[in-house]
Amino acid sequence: MSIDVTQGAVVAVDPDELRLVATRIEKAAFHASSAMAEVSAADALQRDTPIPELHGMWPCGIGVFEDCRALHEEASALARGLRLAADTYELVELRTLEAMGGAGDPAIARSMDSLYLPYPESREMADHLWRAWHSLTGSELVDNWAESGAHAGLVMAVFVSQLVRARTRTGLGRGSLGVPARVAARAGRVPGTSNRFVPMDVTRVRERGAPPTLAASLMRIPSGESTDLSDRARVRIEKYRLADGSEKFVAYLSGSREMPWQTRDPFSWSNNVGLYVGEPHSAGYDFVLEALERAGAGAGSVVDVNGFSQGSMLAQRLATDSDFDVQRVTTIGAPLHVPMGDEVTSLTLAHDDDPVAALSDGGSPMRLGDDDSLLVTRTFDDTARGLEKWSVNAHRVSAYADTARIFEESGDSRGDEVRAYFEELSRATLVESFSYEVPDEPLGRLNGGASSADEG
Repeated sequence: MSIDVTQGAVVAVDPDELRLVATRIEKAAFHASSAMAEVSAADALQRDTPIPELHGMWPCGIGVFEDCRALHEEASALARGLRLAADTYELVELRTLEAMGGAGDPAIARSMDSLYLPYPESREMADHLWRAWHSLTGSELVDNWAESGAHAGLVMAVFVSQLVRARTRTGLGRGSLGVPARVAARAGRVPGTSNRFVPMDVTRVRERGAPPTLAASLMRIPSGESTDLSDRARVRIEKYRLADGSEKFVAYLSGSREMPWQTRDPFSWSNNVGLYVGEPHSAGYDFVLEALERAGAGAGSVVDVNGFSQGSMLAQRLATDSDFDVQRVTTIGAPLHVPMGDEVTSLTLAHDDDPVAALSDGGSPMRLGDDDSLLVTRTFDDTARGLEKWSVNAHRVSAYADTARIFEESGDSRGDEVRAYFEELSRATLVESFSYEVPDEPLGRLNGGASSADEG
């Protein structure tokens, strides 16, 4: 089974690098042109020589001249193509910045106008790339599904279309395109650390050490797929002491479990749909903040987060909104791909046939984190065809653990950072590990010792 590894952006090209290569090729074209001039001059001198016996003795003319001309033409065409590509990709990046909250920015408008001047066709090419991306995402993808008439396609069409319309009606933007605006709208309205009002049951987990691989790490995400039927955890947190004496917390966040329609469960669908549309409040987010604080984490504590499905949106929210020093976020089956800044290493695993991952609306048009960030994708079941490919089995923690194993065993050099991370973690000392569950009969939210009736 093949996998695709990228940095998670629509455009993964550096326009300046393309222009640098174009400059070097243009120098080669210049030298070829100079050689053509020298050959022509040599031929002219040979013809003008008054000694007839020398005429035609050095046939440097036609063959060398044609070789130089071919080199000049090919190099010139290649250089122009590289510059056109650079301008096109930069236009796509500028359009992305516009869509992600920069509309009306005069600096962006000036940059776009300057790119149209040398290569006017770059506008047409950028429009084509932009339309191609949109045709595979959001509303247009919904229309394609709806026209199929297949049951699975219609279900997905209705589901995605309602969520897309919920974002657009409220002005929250398409998928990850609207993330910066949504984060700005939440600023100051989302708690950075726990207010200690969420009831939960805490259980110590017996674990001998750090997970040795990415696949083993993902299997620590609470999911209900283990043979331990008593495991009802929503969050699992491990505390490590590193070789330099510092502390690191590693959190594993569950997706929706058991009866996700029960509103009294902080991880229920209704309690966390706001994560998808960018609303500031989320019962699941409050639960995770409280669990981290009970584990000993505070503002500035280093936290690495692993999340599945709904839990992946909670992990992303921790990176963008909390007071913790979130340095690494690993998500699987995420319904949103959220850019988290250059201070975060983002590792995202997504299956092409996972219906929940399809809600990402085409993914992010920009890189999801720092230079080491990766998006790993594959088709879980490549035997299915058409709309029949949507499979619940593709949306399982164990399925993503298999994908992680394939990636790790592929020998892809881009996995070196991932391997180095787990090697470093293996040298740390696991201090303690706890799981955090929703009480069988929640007492309601507690705030400052006061209780309120359960609204669910």
